[in-house]
Amino acid sequence: MLWAWERREDLSFIDPSEAGVAVLAGTVFLSGDAVAARPRFQPLLVPPGTVRIAVVRIEVNHARPLSLSPDQRARAVKAIEHLTHGKIAALQIDFDAARSQRRFYRDLLIDLRRDLSPSLPLSITAIASWCIYDDWLASLPIDEAVPMLFRMGPDSQRVRDYLAHGGDFRAAVARRSRGVAIDETLPNLTPGRRVYIFSPHRWSRAQEASVIEELKPWRRSLAAR
Repeated sequence: MLWAWERREDLSFIDPSEAGVAVLAGTVFLSGDAVAARPRFQPLLVPPGTVRIAVVRIEVNHARPLSLSPDQRARAVKAIEHLTHGKIAALQIDFDAARSQRRFYRDLLIDLRRDLSPSLPLSITAIASWCIYDDWLASLPIDEAVPMLFRMGPDSQRVRDYLAHGGDFRAAVARRSRGVAIDETLPNLTPGRRVYIFSPHRWSRAQEASVIEELKPWRRSLAAR
């Protein structure tokens, strides 16, 4: 799965049998008790038959403490639902919730799960430490948590060492996929899991080909299973 963020992307060159797209559908902004939403403005081109996952990013204004009220949560849920439309394979929420925001986030996901079609998978991105040193993900009503194995900051080497020595993520929902970046060295990748790939720049045919080549050892080991 190639992440397509808020920029013009031409992914008409991908093979839909090999890659799908997780496209930023919009951003929800939380500030004090306010909720605002901004849809995607940049065009995205993909070939027919491409699997598309709608991603909604939640941003927080740290200068104004959040109310985290039930009303703010309800408005945020409605904003997310308004941003996602059309034929999508899943909905993914991207929110780096602080520990004090976890209850709000869990309740928001519960409300979303209640409103969504039962057949639509609900996914979230997950800070690597959530998946290794904590087990709060197990209480969430989600089908997938994508461990973000890039831009990990001070935790980076510790997480990479943990994975290199055979460590795995605690919650079962975090053992189905992982997120990596094309401009960082790949961590240890367990075969049989979906890979989400981030690029800091527009995707190109050459970039995608390079990623496929780098993943060949993983693909061969998967085929051998």
